[in-house]
Amino acid sequence: MRTIAITKKCLEYEKKLILSSIEKDDKVLFFGNKQELLESEDIENIDIVFGEPGLSTIPFMKNLRWIQMTWAGANKYTASAEVFDHIILTSASGAYGSVISEYVISGILALYRNLFLYRTQMKNGYWHKIENEDTLEGKRALILGTGNIGQETAKKLKCFGVYTVGISRTTRDKLLFFDELYTIENLDDQLQRADVVIIALPGTAETKEMFDEERINKMKSNSMLVNVGRGFVVNTDALTNALHKGVLGGAVLDVTNPEPLPETHPLRYMGNVVLTPHISGISWGENEFTRKRILDIFCENIKRDSKGELLKNMIDFSKGY
Repeated sequence: MRTIAITKKCLEYEKKLILSSIEKDDKVLFFGNKQELLESEDIENIDIVFGEPGLSTIPFMKNLRWIQMTWAGANKYTASAEVFDHIILTSASGAYGSVISEYVISGILALYRNLFLYRTQMKNGYWHKIENEDTLEGKRALILGTGNIGQETAKKLKCFGVYTVGISRTTRDKLLFFDELYTIENLDDQLQRADVVIIALPGTAETKEMFDEERINKMKSNSMLVNVGRGFVVNTDALTNALHKGVLGGAVLDVTNPEPLPETHPLRYMGNVVLTPHISGISWGENEFTRKRILDIFCENIKRDSKGELLKNMIDFSKGY
């Protein structure tokens, strides 16, 4: 018998989907929020959690052996690896590629086609063509991270006539929608050729400030930087200076370091920057398609767990993802 805690608010059909995946003697507890979980009289008996329990809550779950996150990134937990010496952590990797790639495309197009400037013009009563518009067609995009998000982004970019180049841990596998694949050793050479650089990397010790001043200055003149990975992959001061000096043409940032940026930070007021509060993935409560993908991952893992099989999307704490 397993005691399974669901800490995300689920619709009735979602509850039925979960219940259809369990064994008949399993006990499923549905909680409206993390506080209800903490106050539950069953907390010590919980084996499995669907959601993201707080680090201070985990010690109260004496029997906890597996957490299925609804997030793709795990750095909240990998930074506290000592808590997980006996707990398996699985992610929702594979659920967010479609929606995050939409965000990437929309941000790039908004800057290329001057949509924000036209919006300001409209509000001020003006009506004239704004110079220096651009298009995605014919561009060369460098995508760091060739997992689900990177692949979905490359797929959509190909529809716009973009030449796609991927940076991956290995080039052993040929991936669809990438015209070329390289490893991280080739990053600096590829930066000098890319019109758009898209960061879809996890937050690890290896990726921290990967884009410092030296690396940003190696980027092609007037190119665009997009970050939907983790904020600390990019040195914020170096990026701000490059944009201010015109070294880069623009930036689309869903993540920053720190997050949020101070209210007076220059990036908040630059016309060639799209800055959003970590929403590219659209959270659990806002997109039914993403929710369905997350639940499918969880339900498959529930079945695997009952058979003693290896779980999908297990986090390797030594790598951070």
